[in-house]
Amino acid sequence: MKRRTILKGLASLAPISVGGNLLAEEANYARGTGVCRLISQDILGPFAIEQPPLRSELALDQAGVPLELRFQVLNAFNCQPLPGARVSIWHSNADGMYSAVENVILDGSGQPTGEKVDYRNRDWLRGAQVSDEAGRVVFKTIVPGWYFPRPTHLHLQVFPPDFGEVATTQLYFPDTDCDQVYRTEPYAKRGPNTVRTDPTADSPVDGTDEGDLWLSLKPNGSGLAAEHTIGVTFYGKEFGELPDIYKQS
Repeated sequence: MKRRTILKGLASLAPISVGGNLLAEEANYARGTGVCRLISQDILGPFAIEQPPLRSELALDQAGVPLELRFQVLNAFNCQPLPGARVSIWHSNADGMYSAVENVILDGSGQPTGEKVDYRNRDWLRGAQVSDEAGRVVFKTIVPGWYFPRPTHLHLQVFPPDFGEVATTQLYFPDTDCDQVYRTEPYAKRGPNTVRTDPTADSPVDGTDEGDLWLSLKPNGSGLAAEHTIGVTFYGKEFGELPDIYKQS
C-alpha cells in the first residue's frame, strides 16, 4: 500500500477522534464533498524546523523563477474562511538543497555519495504567515529545484487557531511546468527532473486521491503564480477553552 493511501485513510478518521462523535454533515465535509474538504495529508519530511520566521518574502538571496503562492485556509466543517491560522511552507532551492539542515547528496540510485552540503546557518525558502480575515496568506518565493528521488514539491503545514488539528501535506508541480522552468537559469545546469509524474492521475503519487495536491501555475509578470485552497479541521471553542499545551507558541 502506498504511503499516501495510508495517510489519506488516517486523515479521514481524524475528526472522529475528538468528542467521540460528530454530526454527519461535519463528517461529510471532512471526508471531502465538493470544493470544501479536508486537504489530503502527506508526511512532514525530514527538513522541517520548529520556528520558521514570520515573513512572506522567502527567496532572500536565492535565484530562481519568481513564484507567488496565494493560499486560502477554510474550516472544512462549514466551508468558512479561517482567520488566525499559521501557515508554514518550506522547499528546496534551485540546486535541490534545503536551508537550516545538512543536505546529504544522493547518487542516481538514491544512495548517499558521502558528500554533504551544510546550510544549517541559513533560513532561505522558509517562512510562515498568519491568515487574515478572509483566511488568506501570500508567499513570494521561487520555483523549487528537484532532488532525486522526489517529484518537484513544497512542504506545507497549517496550525489552526484555538482548537483544531494541524494539517501537514506537500503540494506538487506538474512536469510540463517544471520542464519549462528547468530550461532556464539557474536550473538549466541540472536539467529536467528525472522523476516523472503521471499527468492523468489525480495526484502525483497516489491516483486514488482527489487531486487537491496539484498546484495550478499561471504566468505572473516575470514568473509564475498559484492559488490554492486548504481545508483544515477546526473545532473552535465548541469543546471548551483550549488547554495551554495546545495553543500556538
